[in-house]
Amino acid sequence: MSYRRAAAAFGSFCALAIAVAACSSGGTGSQAGAGATATATSVATTGSAPTSAATATVVPASTSRSSTSSASGLTVSITGMPSRPVLTPGGAALMFTVDIRNGTRHAYRDITPVVAIEHCTCVSTAMERAPAGTLQEYSLVTGKWRTVYYNTVGTGTDYLNVVEQAPLTLNPGATLSFSFRVRLDAAARQSHVVHAGQTGLLVTVVRRSSGSATKLATVRVSVPVDAA
Repeated sequence: MSYRRAAAAFGSFCALAIAVAACSSGGTGSQAGAGATATATSVATTGSAPTSAATATVVPASTSRSSTSSASGLTVSITGMPSRPVLTPGGAALMFTVDIRNGTRHAYRDITPVVAIEHCTCVSTAMERAPAGTLQEYSLVTGKWRTVYYNTVGTGTDYLNVVEQAPLTLNPGATLSFSFRVRLDAAARQSHVVHAGQTGLLVTVVRRSSGSATKLATVRVSVPVDAA
């Protein structure tokens, strides 16, 4: 499937799908630095080499903080955050990049990342569900940020059933990269619901089949919440 056809099929197909040949199994491929122009290449669903490319300007944050986890031959990483990330109700958005690399010799089909905000000690409730907010993803198709489902962890694994990205195929040795930004709503601070505490970004790679989600790999990064 060509990039243009993939873009038409998944209008939300997001930043950076990079084919990485001759890379070690622990690598995550390349990614753009702040303000850089990155080249994105679609991953062919047939298992063949990528055939077309498009360029877009992606503006992630500093790449000084990262977290990586490997499972099932997949490596998922959270990068692109400041060395001291923080979320403040009504404050600036926190930007980050999710990289998924296939270190196996077979294609992973129908996979997608699920971004969730973990429980937060910044709220005085029994469940400690994260305050309301907004999650956006940078779209290579439009060159703009689009709002996706703001997903918070509750009491079980229902958060894995959220669809923020259309399922994709990741070929052997290839990497998919997605640029996100998250912010907390100002209303939480105005109503004095939120106080200083700790939450986290939780990214899980799942395979979707028959309406269910199977967890393949997951990674998290702790993020303080400042209510000042």
